[in-house]
Amino acid sequence: MRVTENIARVIVGVLFIFSGLVKANDPLGLSYKMQEFFDVWSQYSMLHGLMNVLNNYALIFSIIMITLEIVVGIAILLGRNARFFSWLLLLLIIFFTFLTGYAVMSGKIKTCGCFGDCIPLTAI
Repeated sequence: MRVTENIARVIVGVLFIFSGLVKANDPLGLSYKMQEFFDVWSQYSMLHGLMNVLNNYALIFSIIMITLEIVVGIAILLGRNARFFSWLLLLLIIFFTFLTGYAVMSGKIKTCGCFGDCIPLTAI
């Protein structure tokens, strides 16, 4: 069981580090992708004001997201504070699954931007 856990930890850690580094190459591109998501979610009157504010700070959020992905990936890879970073990782995955899932199902976004422009992932 410990071997499987270590293999999973290495795979997930490397995946998040890779994803973060690919996006770090073009943080402005990630901010444009985030603005697309904010535009989709701003269609709800309840979220319209919040999404407009977030839209103005998309570049800052993209830099924070890139940093968070790399830091969490390194922490998972090294096994530091495993419980905390595992929960943080789970929350990030759940949040972005719902965010991306709805946006893709709306038909307004064709690629998720998970790996920047390096590996464009599209809906099936």
